[in-house]
Amino acid sequence: MIVALQRALATLFALLVLLAASGDPARALCITTGAPTVTTSSTVLSPYDPFSASDTILDVQITISVPLIAACQAALSFTRTAGLPAVMSQGGSNLQYSVETTSGQTLMETTGYVSGSSPAVGNRLDFTLPLLGSTTQTVRIRVPAGQLVTAGSYSDLQLSLTLVALGNLVGTAPTALLVQQPFTPSVNVLSKCVLPAPSTSTLDFTSAISNGIPNSGVVLSTIFNNVQCTAPSILRLGGSAMQPVGSIPARTAFDNFINWRASGNFGNASTVLSTDVATQVSSTTKNVPSGITSNGTINIDVNLLNGNPIIAGSYQGTLVVTIDPNL
Repeated sequence: MIVALQRALATLFALLVLLAASGDPARALCITTGAPTVTTSSTVLSPYDPFSASDTILDVQITISVPLIAACQAALSFTRTAGLPAVMSQGGSNLQYSVETTSGQTLMETTGYVSGSSPAVGNRLDFTLPLLGSTTQTVRIRVPAGQLVTAGSYSDLQLSLTLVALGNLVGTAPTALLVQQPFTPSVNVLSKCVLPAPSTSTLDFTSAISNGIPNSGVVLSTIFNNVQCTAPSILRLGGSAMQPVGSIPARTAFDNFINWRASGNFGNASTVLSTDVATQVSSTTKNVPSGITSNGTINIDVNLLNGNPIIAGSYQGTLVVTIDPNL
């Protein structure tokens, strides 16, 4: 028992002497008595909104624990042999992303560990390994804003985390591969649409009233251009009869309201709302079978419905146009 303890102390002493003899931790040989372990915090980003102006970012904590190691320089890097720029994928749809330092330096490369040269200085995070215990380093996964891709779950199975020892008797080049293990960024892309303002927000049917009678033959239209969705969407129309502005008492044989009909088309989705029978209708099909909608168009046609003579006055109503991939 005493002999074994003396040998262990001698080994530790030898390691410390080796470090002291170097005089520069960056040039010390990195000698371990056991393989270091690497653990990471979650690599799942918060949901990605393609219509947000901000990048989606996740800071990942990487903890390196060592059983016993001569203090030396080490580095983290990420190898993607499938090529760059890096993408997370879902079927045939790709979402670009990067792994960086918190200051924005890229940590990704396509070449695996090569003694003396890889990972390159520009693609790694350098730090000092402790004699005992652990150290935690932070890397950042960034998904740039403005990527219109199909909704769903994305991940990259082509990436690995690489931990190497740096520094030997002649410099700080990579000298040993300590750990290499999978590192899998993932994110869920939201099902969402963006509906810009219509070409005309007010439809004036004054000319469609003749001698107090609505003329159903007058059709007014508006268009929504540059509609975008990350998933197939239904088209929904809502509204009720136009009501008088101010109080207009009812009179026998006259109407103090005006019913109307609106028809809408959004790709393969179409529906018709008649306010005399319903206040909301939805298309039975979605605008596209699958995938995204980019620069889509919604056409809306509106006309009044025939009825009794209208009591004189001003009338108004609201047509609500909704597109929703979550319905």
